[in-house]
Amino acid sequence: MRKKALVIAAAAALMTLSTGITAFAAGWVKEDTTYGVKWKYVYDNGDWPSGNWFTDPDTQLVYHLDPDGYRMTDTTVEGFWLDSDGVRQEKTEEQIEREAREKAQKAAKPNPGKKVAADKVAGIEAKEKKAASSTTRSAYISELKTIINTISRELNAARTDKNSVQLLTTENNLEVARYFRTTSGVDFYHFSMWTSKKDKAQTVDFMYMYDAAPEADCELYNTVYEQTVVSILGETEGKKLTDYVQSQREQGVTKLDSTGTTDTGNSYTMKYRNNRIDISVTCSEVVPQETEGTETAAEAN
Repeated sequence: MRKKALVIAAAAALMTLSTGITAFAAGWVKEDTTYGVKWKYVYDNGDWPSGNWFTDPDTQLVYHLDPDGYRMTDTTVEGFWLDSDGVRQEKTEEQIEREAREKAQKAAKPNPGKKVAADKVAGIEAKEKKAASSTTRSAYISELKTIINTISRELNAARTDKNSVQLLTTENNLEVARYFRTTSGVDFYHFSMWTSKKDKAQTVDFMYMYDAAPEADCELYNTVYEQTVVSILGETEGKKLTDYVQSQREQGVTKLDSTGTTDTGNSYTMKYRNNRIDISVTCSEVVPQETEGTETAAEAN
């Protein structure tokens, strides 16, 4: 096939010399092969690309060419589907997330760093969750980072007053925190995740002050508070606690204390004083899949 292209190029060169006009323009050339009709991109000098990805300079469509330079069709290359014309189909967000999840799950199986890989899986899968379900500190935090980021992003899109409250984040080797601060410097929402039990026995500290948010979006912030409680305690225990506290507030109660267990077995404490609620969660560090019965996983930190 290359010989044929060279003959074309030679003829084009002769015509160019005799007429002063380029007789052979770069473009797709159809060729009959033993495998049927194939398409190859031939440059105006007779050369052609092969064995790699190729972007059509005119249409910007992307193809993958075989070693002979022909378009590959109806197949998958490097995770991308090439249609019947050979055009690369870009991956959907769902496909990208699925591949990331599968890659993380695969890495989690035989890898000595299995725990780290498993935490990444937990964080990816949390995109579809309202509550963290892990019982180890690092995996629980990985899930919550994803969930709280989603809650904050949706809050920012929905609120009508974006000037009265700052949505702030800090992160260091000890703490990952998200807090909402008014223009007067009052933090009425503070969510902290502690990465090492050497510094904090608990994994999460959450504080919320009722009725401290700007009036325009007060109900929206109250909803975010409820979503946050669900994220750390579970959909059942989280709703149970927020309903209980609200019922007591409506009766004029200003002081409450309670302890409990999250939907997945982590422990928590709750303290309510005069419109301020504080909740702390401590991970059980029990990893059921590693044992029969109950066994405590050693926490590296």
